[in-house]
Amino acid sequence: MKRHEFKEHTADIIAVAFGDSPEVAFAAAAEAMFDVITGGADVQSIESVELTVESIDREGLLVGFLSELIVIQEVQGKVFAEFTVVFTGPHSLRAIGRGESFDPERHGEGTPVKGVSYHLLEIDTTSSPEECRIQVLFDI
Repeated sequence: MKRHEFKEHTADIIAVAFGDSPEVAFAAAAEAMFDVITGGADVQSIESVELTVESIDREGLLVGFLSELIVIQEVQGKVFAEFTVVFTGPHSLRAIGRGESFDPERHGEGTPVKGVSYHLLEIDTTSSPEECRIQVLFDI
């Protein structure tokens, strides 16, 4: 099953992520964001970062998760190739991102993501019992 795709938008980037569970779809949304940041460059999974996020609802949890990854990328200079996401409650998660330090020679062809928007945000778990679909807009 494909993990993510991109849709046309006039000024920003819309990603649609898929998974056989909400956790897998959250991970696919994060992978899509780092495909934007790195221009789809190969990122080695040689180190890991763990984070926890809480919010008042699932939409806030997704925005908080992706926003925290942007902070880690900006402050620590990390880029990620893969994620494991586990919901620890109805509105909390623990995630592990695996990647490496940003290398401008290998990862510099992408587009910086400045933020994650609630505009056009969708988390659809009702279309199919085997698939969760997430749509998220990245502010570039």
